[in-house]
Amino acid sequence: MENYPVKMKEQVHKTELEMMLERKAAEEAEQKAQAAIKNGQAPGPDNAAGLSEEAAAQLAAQQAEVEQLKDQLLRARAEFDNYRKRTLREMEQVRQTASLNLIRVLLPILDNLERALAHANESDGLTEGIRLIYKQFMDALAGEGLEPIPARGECFDPLIHEALATVPSEEIPQGIITEEYERGYKQRNTVVRPSKVIVSSGPEAEPAAPVPAEEEQTDETASSVNE
Repeated sequence: MENYPVKMKEQVHKTELEMMLERKAAEEAEQKAQAAIKNGQAPGPDNAAGLSEEAAAQLAAQQAEVEQLKDQLLRARAEFDNYRKRTLREMEQVRQTASLNLIRVLLPILDNLERALAHANESDGLTEGIRLIYKQFMDALAGEGLEPIPARGECFDPLIHEALATVPSEEIPQGIITEEYERGYKQRNTVVRPSKVIVSSGPEAEPAAPVPAEEEQTDETASSVNE
């Protein structure tokens, strides 16, 4: 019984506090509503629907922008990939052109080394040195894709051979290369220099048999009778 007045005071104090908080919350809600009315955003179901439509429109616009950016990114990637491939092709063409030009400059030196070896004395020590230099040249050029064009004994091909002359031959069929005057070379699928060759024209044609004199006289007699 002694604690009853204290408990009653606590309950009354608690009730008053709750009422004050509720009143304050109501006042804040009223202030927010009035502010919304002033800004043209009065609360209500119609306004809520308007906000939803606006949000949906903004979302649709953002999605469209994202799709546009994705498309631009894909296009940029494709353009960069094409640019990279084109650049690699151009660099390879420049490299091949430079290599081809250098090979064409070195081929006359290679020809002179071959002529020197063809007329060199095998017992001479200098010949071995020339042979080593020639081999080094050939190995270096082979590393650049250079290879000789087959000639002697091959069928003449105007794409890789240059015919300097044709000669009759009883043994070698027509169109077969009999001699190689200057060796030709190709770099991969590109002809650097065609082989200069001599081509067989085959056996000589047999001369026509002479017409006997009696047949000539018979022909002349027949002609005069007809006249």
